Amino acid sequence: MRLGIDVSPLARNRAGIGNYIAELLAAMVRSAPHHQYFLYTSHEIPQDRLPGIGESSSVHISRCHPLLMKWRAARDRLDLFHGMNFRLRGWGRRGGVVTIYDLALDRLALPSRKLLGQRWSFIRTKRTARRATKVVTISEHSAGDISELYGVPRERIAIVTPAVGPGFYREDAPNLVRAIKLRYGIGEGEFLLSGGGSEPRKNIARLVEAFGLLPSRRDLRLVVVGGMARGSEAIFEAVQRAGLGAAVLFPGHVPLPDLRVLYSACVAFVFPSLYEGFGMPVLEAIACGAPVISSNAASLPEVTGEAALLIDPLDVSALAGAMARVRDDRQLRDHLRQAGPIRAKAFSWDQSARDQLRVYQELVPDRVD
Repeated sequence: MRLGIDVSPLARNRAGIGNYIAELLAAMVRSAPHHQYFLYTSHEIPQDRLPGIGESSSVHISRCHPLLMKWRAARDRLDLFHGMNFRLRGWGRRGGVVTIYDLALDRLALPSRKLLGQRWSFIRTKRTARRATKVVTISEHSAGDISELYGVPRERIAIVTPAVGPGFYREDAPNLVRAIKLRYGIGEGEFLLSGGGSEPRKNIARLVEAFGLLPSRRDLRLVVVGGMARGSEAIFEAVQRAGLGAAVLFPGHVPLPDLRVLYSACVAFVFPSLYEGFGMPVLEAIACGAPVISSNAASLPEVTGEAALLIDPLDVSALAGAMARVRDDRQLRDHLRQAGPIRAKAFSWDQSARDQLRVYQELVPDRVD
């Protein structure tokens, strides 16, 4: 089978969508090296973002302007073209597949960074979803949103979930934990961890408010990792209103080795997001054995299963109560620490690759090479 895949996000970064594409591609090439993979990118991709892929004889990487991908797809005689980031810039003899991760901006009344606004983005993505031979998404919840908002029949939507790689596991060596805590100014005391930075839908301002309601915080800290750019004003105002000062830390983006230790050592990982297409931070946290308090919204219950304490992300009192409960109940913390890694094993990149390859094979049943 000759597969064309738009991997342009990999040229920008390996976070989020870029990581999903890289891990899924690597697993597909391992699982089905007999297919031919034509990877198109609008900018050069650093080699370290395609580990083990670029050296394969079944992989062909072409730098190509987005407007020319349709021409390249025809020249390469593709069976299928797969746009892996909301857009479908080419077509194969058996059609096109598009991956749509979530509809957060269509579901939530949040400011859009799109050049022409969210309304045009919604119309364009809706047209793409309806034109595609198959739509791929990352959770049942997102599949439901795509069907409801875009009018795509559910049978034309496939689910290919993300997973966590081998870099996420419990790391609890006392000396290492102590060093990482000192590095980020946490000190010797206990801490709650959250992620997503200042992105409004991550709901960090309410988390800060709930943290301020905790009784007897003593030397407990709240650590929020991730970028603090757009939307940070509301969060800093919440810190000031609650008089929390140095009790809330914002270390920015944290490298994986340090993040693994923070996940492993926290009293709880608290993720009160308003909307997630999947919720990778939660999966990372449970893989590292963190006791997780998660929003009950959107796709997050699909990810956590029974391995997290679920709360209404709009209920500040419930969020504060859940944090206090996990902090004070050692038996509950131990239960969640044990349940998390077991739940994380339900997701694997090899299974994701099989699911994605099955989509291709169903559309091109007469080609196995």
